[in-house]
Amino acid sequence: MLYASLYSCITNYERVHGDVPSHDVVWRVIASDADSDKEFTDIIYEKAVGEGIAKISINRPERRNAFRPNTVKELICAFNDARHDSSIGVVILIGKGTKAFCSGGDQALRTADGYSDNEDIGSLNVLDLQNHHAVVVPRLPAGLNLLSPVRRCQD
Repeated sequence: MLYASLYSCITNYERVHGDVPSHDVVWRVIASDADSDKEFTDIIYEKAVGEGIAKISINRPERRNAFRPNTVKELICAFNDARHDSSIGVVILIGKGTKAFCSGGDQALRTADGYSDNEDIGSLNVLDLQNHHAVVVPRLPAGLNLLSPVRRCQD
């Protein structure tokens, strides 16, 4: 089913934009949350110049990209920005480093009351991201968890 969805996206891209270009992509880093002018610390958010692609990288390789409340907050901000940018048609989500895409919640930040991080955000609800209206999370085989958000293809 996932492959059929990806094929549909490629077919739609070709129908709208023609052949897939073979030139190198130029990425522009979006350094902060536009609403608060706060620099991203847990993610790297980039947009491909003229390509309709955004890329969000969880940038905590020293913790195997384990997410904390601030990570979820930044992911939601980046997905919101991509959703409201009419030039973006695809969002790629990756994890930095070579050890893991994402190992889940950062257990080093777990307290008796839940999670807290550098901003004392006391919640770690990844469902806030998974249920976000700009994100589609395909069902994955057992053992593959967390996030595989992709934007919906437009027919």
